[in-house]
Amino acid sequence: MSKPRKDQPLKLPRYKGGMEALKNFIATNLKYPEEALAKKVEGTVEVAYDVDGLGRIRNVRIISGLGHGCDQEVIRLINSLVYEKANNPGRNTMSHKKLKIDFRLPKAKPKPQPQGVKTVRYHLTTAKKNEEVKSPRKSRSYTITIKKKG
Repeated sequence: MSKPRKDQPLKLPRYKGGMEALKNFIATNLKYPEEALAKKVEGTVEVAYDVDGLGRIRNVRIISGLGHGCDQEVIRLINSLVYEKANNPGRNTMSHKKLKIDFRLPKAKPKPQPQGVKTVRYHLTTAKKNEEVKSPRKSRSYTITIKKKG
């Protein structure tokens, strides 16, 4: 059996599909904790972890956290990552990774209007008599809600 050559560069384990696939995995599998939603917590959790030569996740630790269940969700998510093996015969490798994962509250959906209600928006511009309207002197916007009887 030959000894490994020292002049060959080490191959590090990488996420299957690259960085775009990693971002996509995080975006689709991140679950906003109920406690954080109730308390309207937003922010970024920074996590560090190691990946061994076989692609296994080791030593997950939170560098800066938010609490309210967000840190535990990041740890759960990182432990579910699957990295490719690094092919370095006769050499052990360990890769150190850091990620920042953002927690942003979902945007509120606009409330649907009840049936029979119609909203019309008008934009009025006033000008002097016989004056061409190029730039509005005074401008006002109105919203009128019309409800049908019935």
